[in-house]
Formats: sequence, structure tokens, C-alpha cells
Amino acid sequence: MKVFSMKAKCLLIALSTFLVVTGCSSSPSGNQPSSSTTPTATDTKSAAPAKDTLIVAQDTDAGTMDPQKQGKIPDMSILSNIFDTLVTRDADNKLAPGLATEWKTINDTTWQFKLRQGVKFQDGEPFDANAVKFSIERLLNPATKSPIVELNTVKSVEIVDPYTVNFITTAPDPILPNKTTLFGGVMVPPKYIQEKGDDNFAKNPIGTGPYKFVSWQKDNRVEMEANPDYWRGAPKFKKLTFRIIPNPADMVAALKTGEIDIAASLSADVADQLKNESSVQVASNPWIRTFYISLDTTQDGPLAKKEVRQALNYAIDVDTMIKTVLGGHAARVSTLIPKQNFGIDTSLKPYEYNPDKAKQLLAQAGYPQGFSISLDATNADSNNVQAIAGQLAKVGVNVKINLMDSATLVGNITAKKSSPLYYIGNTGWTMDALSNFQSYIRSDRRYNRWKNAEADKLIDTEEQSVDPKVRQEAFNKLQALLKEEAPFIYLYQLDGIYGMRKNIQWTPSPTGVLNMYGASTK
Repeated sequence: MKVFSMKAKCLLIALSTFLVVTGCSSSPSGNQPSSSTTPTATDTKSAAPAKDTLIVAQDTDAGTMDPQKQGKIPDMSILSNIFDTLVTRDADNKLAPGLATEWKTINDTTWQFKLRQGVKFQDGEPFDANAVKFSIERLLNPATKSPIVELNTVKSVEIVDPYTVNFITTAPDPILPNKTTLFGGVMVPPKYIQEKGDDNFAKNPIGTGPYKFVSWQKDNRVEMEANPDYWRGAPKFKKLTFRIIPNPADMVAALKTGEIDIAASLSADVADQLKNESSVQVASNPWIRTFYISLDTTQDGPLAKKEVRQALNYAIDVDTMIKTVLGGHAARVSTLIPKQNFGIDTSLKPYEYNPDKAKQLLAQAGYPQGFSISLDATNADSNNVQAIAGQLAKVGVNVKINLMDSATLVGNITAKKSSPLYYIGNTGWTMDALSNFQSYIRSDRRYNRWKNAEADKLIDTEEQSVDPKVRQEAFNKLQALLKEEAPFIYLYQLDGIYGMRKNIQWTPSPTGVLNMYGASTK
């Protein structure tokens, strides 16, 4: 984590159509729509929160308190403080023991997990192999209607002994432990759910985590209290509150007055408002959320031609956009993979900015005068996509921008009703390139808009081979193919920007999940 320092606003002439603001997009694994009810900051004379209470603000509420019926980072940010996962990550983002102490492959279709003994759910129910079997079977049961897809290779869970389970898969799954570090690995209490039912569980969640659920005021706040019997040891703060503050100005005001301790997911221009505050620190942390524009190559028209898709990539000055629109808080990507994830080909260079080359390719494809096309994006990303549209206009591609809330955007994408272009961000939280590819690349996947037999074969190799060298070779070939065929406009991965009171000590995660167990006062 590094202390944020805003550069002087520069290079505006090169991007005269840009507005110097930014926002974070929603995606099938990203933010949810903002509430129309906006909590406001309290009077500027408000006292700072008590030392035993930590108050964290994010702009989006959870959709549910049932961890197996959600699949978005804002939900998981709240729920990760109530629930634990089988596997976790250490300070270096390497896989580390969680509720499972060790894991290994027994054969190509069997992963074995040894479980931590002596752990209890917050109501006293023991955590054991039965809880793991129940949790995974509930997750995979169609009646649960879970949006979590990462464990779709799991066929069954077999109990070996009270603290050992085998995951049986339909095919080799080389990164199954990675998939249990967040959504798919959450453990829930069997007896409590069986006795009280799903509806009650969603209103009164119980996990094995560091904080116990207290109350939830929808689109306002979630309150928790420390779990004194937590197996890692009680957290430093006795109480934890998540505030939902969609309006950035209100979030900044609340941080300045001490009404909140941590403000999450700030944009660069909002963070700039805090740089002179003596009681506030602004930190920028490497984040794996990667942004791009999906191109519908399956319909007749300009996007069906590779030359046009390549031209769109040459037409956008991404490096200058990062410096100006994003305040330097992003890194260029060559395809869809952030630099932290396994599988990235660091030798592959991104498209250069070359508007002349873009015009040449458009003419070669039969569009010497350019063309008109529509692009969907969230309201929060208005300035980002306007900047991109301004660049495309310079080569003759006139973009009509359709702004909407994130729920509508995701719904349209899922229903195959989105525009030929849409701007999206994806968090590959397994820290494996497969997460960045799994829903978008293979022809039969839910967000696919590009059919390519070679890509399908490479995805199969990446998903089924347990040999890291074989997987890396397949990843390299697929990235080269993605650059050549250009079914996306490749943009950047953002840094996570956080505002914190100076008396708070906490290290953000590259996944963006707001787990507060390690937070303390300085």
C-alpha cells in the first residue's frame, strides 16, 4: 500500500474531450446499483466514533445476508466479516489455511481438505466435515438459486472422517482451492439453517467469522459485534458498522468529520479532495479489477471484422487516459488479465495508440468514413466512457452512450440485450487468469460474444490440466489470440483508493473485499 499523492492536472490538451473524473464500473462480479435514498453526512461538529467501534463506508449495499445467494464484491465485503472460507490468502496473496488447514489432490478428480478442529459457529454449533458437505451441497442445489458458479465442477462431497472431506469433480479442476477463498468457500451452519429455514438465515446470518451480525437497515447500515470466541482470536474492534453512502460528496464529508473511519472505492478526483486533510490519509493499493469494452462480434456489421476491432484498440490513448482521467491510479493491460494473476504473459505488449493505423484498418475493412454504434455503461462510469467515445470520434467512429444503473446493465448483458459495445470491469478474485476468461471466452459461456474454436480448446486445457506449465502455455497462446482477434477493447486495471482516518491501521486486499479482522488503531 502506498500513500496517495495526486499529480498536477496535466495533458488536458491531448484529451480535450475528457472530464477529469472517474468512477468504478459494475459487472457480474462487481458493484450493485446505488440506492435512490442517499444517507448524508452529519453535522460537522459530530464527535469521532468511539475507539471500540470501526465504521466503514461503501457505496453499495449487500443484496442479501445469505452468503450463498450473492455473487458480488460489495456483498462479500460485508459478509466476509461474519463468515469464513475454507482457504484464505496471506499477506503476499498466496493461498493460506482458513477453515481448512491443508489440501491436496488424491487423483485427477479428487481434492482432499483437512479441516481445522475446535472451530464453532457463532451459535455454538460445531464446524466439521458435515458442515462442509452441507454447505457445498446447499450451494450447488438448484433450489438455492445461487449465482456462484465457480464450483460447478464439483459433483459431490464425501466425508472421510469428522475433519476430512473429499471434493469429487466431474473433470480435473486445477484451481479448486483458489475457488474456496471467497464466494464458493463460505461455510454455513447446517443445524441452524435446517431448523430455522433459509428466510430466517438471510435475516439473521450466523457464521464462524470474527464478527456477529446484529442488524441490517437496508441501504443504510449493517451493524456487527465482535465474536469473542473467534478461532483466530477476537478482533481489535468490539463493534463494526458498514455504512452505505452512494454519494461521493457525502462519503468525503463523513470521513472529514470522523463520522466514518474508512471510505472505500474512491475515485481519483474524490480522493484529491482529501489530500490536505490533516486527520485523513489516502492510500492507493494495487487492485485486480480490470476494465475493458466487450464487442459483439456475432452480429453482422463492422464488429464482425477483425480489422475494425483492431482499429478500435489502436484508436484509444489508454496511457494518457490513465494519467489524466484516472489520476495515474491504473495500469495498462494487454488483454483481460491483471498483473497479479497466474497465467499472465508479461512479454505480450498492449496495443499502441496509433490513430492513423486505426483509420487505415477501418478503410481496409470497408469503413473509410467510419460508422456509428452504441455503447452501454453505468451512470458511475459516464466520464470514463465519454473520454473513450471522444477518442473513437477522432477516427470516425461515432458512439452513442447509453447510461443506466448497474442492475440494468448486468441484466441486459445476461439477457443478451446489451448494445454492440458495453464497458465493464471484472475482478478475477481467484488470482488465476481463468477467472478473467471463464464467463467471456468459451463459446458456450454466459457472456460470450465471440466464437472461436481454438479459444475453446485453450480454455479446456486451462480448466482441466493440473500441470502449471501446460496451463501457462495455453494462457500464452490464448492471450496472443485475443490480441490478434481483438474481441474486446483492452483498457486498464485500477488501483483501489481508500480514505482512512489517520488513527486507523488496515491493509486493503487486491480483490477489493473489505475484511476488517486485521484493522486496528495506531
